[in-house]
Amino acid sequence: MQCIVQGCPGEMEERRIVHTFVREGKPIVIENLPALVCPICRYTVLDVRVLDTLFALDPEKDTSVSQAPVFRLSLDPTPAGVQ
Repeated sequence: MQCIVQGCPGEMEERRIVHTFVREGKPIVIENLPALVCPICRYTVLDVRVLDTLFALDPEKDTSVSQAPVFRLSLDPTPAGVQ
């Protein structure tokens, strides 16, 4: 399947990815997620069935396979060297 990003010549490839999203202020990491990914621009497409499964996840009831540390990075909004 041709990438849908205008001007990108890539062909979408089936891959397994790691996706992170936030629900109710809590980060959730999903591993082994099936997706179509363009190897050139990295545009990613998830099937609607995959999205339905993600939306149905309940972090309070479903068992996670591991826990990862979460870091909050604080950076000065001014790039280094710019006054």
